[in-house]
Amino acid sequence: MDKIYSRKRIRLPKKRHKKYTKTNKFYTLIFIIILIIIISTASFAIASYPIFVASCKTAAGSKANHIVNDEIQKIMKNYTYNDLINIEKDSNGDVVLMKSNTVLINQLTSQIVSNIQNSIDHTPTIIVYINYGSVSGISILKHLGPKFDIELEAAGKIDTEIKSEFQSVNVNQTLHKIYLNLNTSVSILTPIGVYGKDIASKVLLTEAIIVGDVPDTYYHLEGLNNSDVLEVME
Repeated sequence: MDKIYSRKRIRLPKKRHKKYTKTNKFYTLIFIIILIIIISTASFAIASYPIFVASCKTAAGSKANHIVNDEIQKIMKNYTYNDLINIEKDSNGDVVLMKSNTVLINQLTSQIVSNIQNSIDHTPTIIVYINYGSVSGISILKHLGPKFDIELEAAGKIDTEIKSEFQSVNVNQTLHKIYLNLNTSVSILTPIGVYGKDIASKVLLTEAIIVGDVPDTYYHLEGLNNSDVLEVME
C-alpha cells in the first residue's frame, strides 16, 4: 500500500505570536494618546479663541487710552485755562463774554492727534496671556498658560471733538471743564490674525473756577472749531 504524504501545517511559535500581539497593542496605545492630544488641543483652541480675542482687545484699548492721556498731559502741561479761554466781566464782576482761542486750540488738537498716531504706531509689543484657568474654569490653573506678543497700528483717522462742562461748586463760583473727545480705530496684529478695535476717549484738557455770577444758559464750547465766542445769555 502506497504511503500518502501530507504536508505538515506550519505554525508560528507561540512566542512570536505574542510578540505581534504586544506590538499591535503598543501602536494602538500610541494612536489613542495622539488622538487624545489632538482632541484636547483642538478643544482648548476653540474654547480659548474668544478669550484670546477679548484679551487682545482689552490690552489694546488699555494701552491706547494710556497713550492718549500721556500725550495730552505732555502737551497741555505748558498751557493753562487762560491760554484757551478769555473771560470778560462787567463792572459787577458778572461774566458777560467767554471767548476761546480757536487758533491755539486747533493747533493743540492737531499736535495731540499727530503725537497719538505716532505713539500708537511705535508702541513696543504688548504681551497677552491666556491662562488655563479662564478656559477650563479650574482656578488652580489661573497662573498657567501661553503668552503672545501683539502689536498696535493706527487704522484710520482720529476724530476729535471739544466739549465743555459747567458745574456750580459754591456760591458765586462755577467750575468750567474743557474736554477733548477722541474716537479712533486701531489694528491689533497677533500671531493668529489681525483684529480691529474702536477706541473712544474723553480726556480733560483744562479746568478753572470762574468767580462771579454766571447765568445758567450758555453757548457752550461744543463745536469750538466753528465758533470762537461763548456769549453768556441772560
